[in-house]
This record gives sequence, structure tokens and C-alpha cells, in this order.
Amino acid sequence: MVLAISLFAATFSWAGNVLQIGSLLAKPELYQLETVRVTGVVSDNPRVRHIKGNKCAEFFTVKDETGSIRAVHGVRCSGAVGLLRKRDTVTVEARLERTAGGAGLLNVQSMLAKVVPYP
Repeated sequence: MVLAISLFAATFSWAGNVLQIGSLLAKPELYQLETVRVTGVVSDNPRVRHIKGNKCAEFFTVKDETGSIRAVHGVRCSGAVGLLRKRDTVTVEARLERTAGGAGLLNVQSMLAKVVPYP
């Protein structure tokens, strides 16, 4: 019984840490260079770009019911093809980096969850 309550509390507290994208976009200065958790759907076809050596970056847009934001995820080039696809649901832990246009970019530190939609 105690274990079930502890697991529920851990799940509940983790869910409370997920921010809506609209909150990030409304006040990006509050989250500048802070690590945040965001859940949303990949709304475009991710693009992989070679950086250096075996390092690549996967660029995509993540969207929830409150807005959308660009994201970049560092990956190894050898395993980069097909990591994310349009319509995947992802939960990421990322650092918000404001861009010159003010919209911001999520620099993904960890891909916490990925759910592939049924075709």
C-alpha cells in the first residue's frame, strides 16, 4: 500500500513539472537558459544536419494545444536517421535558448519519452 502511494506521488509530482509551450512563449525571459520539460507532437518532418565528426543535430518543431516551438537534439550521425518522425509525441527535457527573433529554441538535453502514432 505504501509503495502504491509513493509511486502515485512520484508520477503526480513529475507531471506537474511539464510546462505548456504557450507559457514558454509568453514569458521566455523567465525560462532563459533554464531546463524545462515539454510534451507535444512533432509537427514537421525533422531534419538532420551534420555538425562535426560523428555529431549531428536533429531539428524539429514540437507543438501542444498552446503553441509551437523549434527544437534541436544532438545525436550521433550513425544513428540519426529515423529517430523522430512527424506526428510522434515526445516529452523532452530541454534548455530554452532565446533567439534573435525572440521565439526561442529548445536545446534538448534528454528525450524522456517518445510515442509513435499508429499509422
